[in-house]
Amino acid sequence: MCIIVTILLLTLLIAYVVTSRMDRKKEEAMHQEEVVEEIQNAEEQNIFSSEIYSPGHFANNQETVDYQELIAEENSYIQDLLKDFHVSSADYLVTDKKFTLSGRWYQTIINGEACYNTVTQGAMVYFQIRGTDSFDIKFVDRTMLETPYFAYVIDDGEPKRQSISENHVELPDTGEHNVILVMDGMSEREFKWSGEIGFAFSDIDCHDGEMNGFIPKQKRILFVGDSILEGIMTLGGESVSEFNSASHSVSWYTARALCAEPYFIGYGSSGIATGGSFNTTSNSLDYLSEKRHIPTEDYPNCDLIVLNTGTNDYDTKDAEFTKGYDELLNKLHERYPEVAVICVVPFTQTHAKQIREVAGRYEWAYLVETAGFYFDTYDGLHPSDEGARKVAGLLVDFITKNGVF
Repeated sequence: MCIIVTILLLTLLIAYVVTSRMDRKKEEAMHQEEVVEEIQNAEEQNIFSSEIYSPGHFANNQETVDYQELIAEENSYIQDLLKDFHVSSADYLVTDKKFTLSGRWYQTIINGEACYNTVTQGAMVYFQIRGTDSFDIKFVDRTMLETPYFAYVIDDGEPKRQSISENHVELPDTGEHNVILVMDGMSEREFKWSGEIGFAFSDIDCHDGEMNGFIPKQKRILFVGDSILEGIMTLGGESVSEFNSASHSVSWYTARALCAEPYFIGYGSSGIATGGSFNTTSNSLDYLSEKRHIPTEDYPNCDLIVLNTGTNDYDTKDAEFTKGYDELLNKLHERYPEVAVICVVPFTQTHAKQIREVAGRYEWAYLVETAGFYFDTYDGLHPSDEGARKVAGLLVDFITKNGVF
């Protein structure tokens, strides 16, 4: 008799668990349909924001809210928090969202699924996680050439890389951990500008655990320029996903040494008059892609700008380069009148004379000379990992000595 009762109780328990899971899946599916419909309507109205987004709206455990209120919340709450990166003794600000994004992100629909997209190496995701020993990132791979790589940093550890096809990440234990995801490496030849081909993910699954976003209270450095700041070929001799790495770049190592957050606006083969893998350096400041212009209110906040451009302008005439470089500097100064601009002379010395001339016109522009400076490289141009560390040392030393940060 006891055995029969036990079997009946187990049967009822199993039925309850299965029914609960089916109901939850049904709710998630219905929620996803609602989100897709809202985003499609939002895209038609062109109300998506382009810079920082706290994505509680897409999280399965968050209530659906009016999209206009969501954008208003971002523009007031999150942007205000980011302005105060460096005024508190705390290391980070906790949010009530599932995770937060930093970098050049935007939202779109891929195969009927709401996704977060970026075509920029170095874009990041921040969250705290607890009560689970792992998590899975729901990447959507729509690349045409090579599968991208991401990196993750757990607490104060070093970045670890893996292909987005290996989207499972193990945690040290079930305690609370701070996690940073870095969109780390993709092919330089993907269709970024007009095709919006890059990184995309729809959600992060923490299984039975809990997650919340956080925003680091650090100063922020904008790294504006070409492949050297982007992290092309830092890990090998080809410009491919496996060897391109934002977390092994000059930008990453410079920011980490200065206890700052790196904000990447770097694209391979680009320059003052050359579009390269995205568009010109000036247009890169204004657009997330060909069809996504960045409104003034969504310009990223920053405390310092490092500009490295000109290497790829070897066919650009001196007068054209001088005019373009001057316009670029003034665009940066107009947006960030209180922020110093570090002007790095290309290591190839391309247009070095013109850069010296233009930077010398402005007291807020600081010139970093690079003639005779050598670093490890796989191809004679792009710093390797060791080379990137050496270049970062040059920049950190210059910035520190000049007291501009």
